[in-house]
Amino acid sequence: MFLDNLIQFSSAQAVASTTTSAGTYDVTGAGVSVTPNMAGGVTSTSGTLIGFDIGAGDGAQIPEVYWNVTTAFTSAAGASLAIQLQASADSGNNTPALWQTVIQTPPIPVAQLAANTNGQFQVPPVPPGFGEVQPRFYRLNYVVSSSTFSAGAISANLVINPQQSTKIQLYPSNFVA
Repeated sequence: MFLDNLIQFSSAQAVASTTTSAGTYDVTGAGVSVTPNMAGGVTSTSGTLIGFDIGAGDGAQIPEVYWNVTTAFTSAAGASLAIQLQASADSGNNTPALWQTVIQTPPIPVAQLAANTNGQFQVPPVPPGFGEVQPRFYRLNYVVSSSTFSAGAISANLVINPQQSTKIQLYPSNFVA
């Protein structure tokens, strides 16, 4: 599994109550509020603002959201966490329009959110509710229910081969800091 900062939603982000991920993925690579330069003769300067279906993958692997608990979650009242993948089309000025939830995990109880717990879910091939206008922006929404967390942090990325992550974590780093 290769991790890329451009497709990182969260890096050890603290989650106490419902919040969105610190990072937003722009399928054009330009970033929020930046006009993309597109290949193949299609540019946003021609008035064509684009997005595309990231669920199609590379033909062999479908992209997945891979998340990892970096700091154990604690809650005196037994809170739970659901992770939503949200998508948005371009509003016309290189910013997200209306965020729509594409898919979400079932609520995960605090007892199952120990440090180094991880999970993943596939990005649906065609996000429901978008029709011909494909999403340009993606983010995660961390939904906390029943109570709040007094501690807990999570990292999350968009990846192609998450099953390789356990193999990568088994190898020591090749340097000493």
